[in-house]
Amino acid sequence: MAFKVFDIDDMLGNVSSTVAAPMWANNSSTLTTFFTGSIQSSNTGKYYYDVHASDDQTTDVEFSVSYGHRHGSGSEGGTTAGQSNPTKAIYSQVRQVLLPSQTTRFNFNGGGSGSYYSDDVFVIVANRARYREKMDPGNWELHLASGSKRSAGDTSGSHFIKLIDDSGATGNASVGASQREFNVVSGSIADGIYETATTAATATKSGSFGLFYPEMGMVVLNPNVICSGSVIPNMQHRAVCESLGKSSTVNNLNHRKLYNSIKSGSYFASRREEVKRSSFYFCRIPHDQFNHSQNPSYFSGSNAALTNRDFITNPTTYITTVGLYNDNNELLAVAKLSQPFKKDQNTEALIKVRLDY
Repeated sequence: MAFKVFDIDDMLGNVSSTVAAPMWANNSSTLTTFFTGSIQSSNTGKYYYDVHASDDQTTDVEFSVSYGHRHGSGSEGGTTAGQSNPTKAIYSQVRQVLLPSQTTRFNFNGGGSGSYYSDDVFVIVANRARYREKMDPGNWELHLASGSKRSAGDTSGSHFIKLIDDSGATGNASVGASQREFNVVSGSIADGIYETATTAATATKSGSFGLFYPEMGMVVLNPNVICSGSVIPNMQHRAVCESLGKSSTVNNLNHRKLYNSIKSGSYFASRREEVKRSSFYFCRIPHDQFNHSQNPSYFSGSNAALTNRDFITNPTTYITTVGLYNDNNELLAVAKLSQPFKKDQNTEALIKVRLDY
């Protein structure tokens, strides 16, 4: 084993590159089937539903759906033992995570000058293991539909809509408390935006479809636009969810209505995006170095004579591994060559080692 100290010119650090990949489990870019547990825990089911790509509930969760109301409408009141007011808890948690301090309500104004505040929200939260660093803006598409389950790609009927974000239409995303914020609009990845967020907000009188937070893996939808009974005349194609329950004594499980709409839409495509940072180490091997080895196979006998006497005049080694050590001589990383490299006095080598993190 031989060592060599790196010079400053032998190292190149903190090189960034953006990598996009399919977001869902098994390296899939599109989900067309959606399943949730037939009996979810009474403690979690009243807050959210976990959604799987198959009816095998032991598989990974792809995303979760939930419903929140600022005053707790649609759930038990939480005034007696065992009650917890789930919708109020969800709205409060989502608000604190996504909105700036002192902001108490979501404003679905589509980036316009008006105000379309909403006391309730639907929330889709991707599994962190699925989106890792962030969902890829401009590369997700969700179909919502009411009624019976549709086949993938079927857009027949009036109660059907495709949703994307408007990141491709603007160079400046609004910045929330700690993450970018885009509008959810009708359209498709292939054809682009069908209707801008400001146009939708004006047309519905209730605001835009929602907001998208790529770094959080969250899509927040406006129930006042997509639920039946919540839209103005001649806009019924937006009503892709059942009307919401408004009880203050029992859990209406309004998030199940969004789940049913997603299941009927039969399409959720998305990619994740990561920034990978790399450091490069250039291991330079001059002709007069690393030509000897301490491997026991090189020696024989009590006097440690060379096994191959030709190595006396023409020492030769075969490089198979590069190890990177710190100043305390502690091994930090190991790189393996694809095949042994023959090294003697007539050859030099430059081995580039890349560390990704």
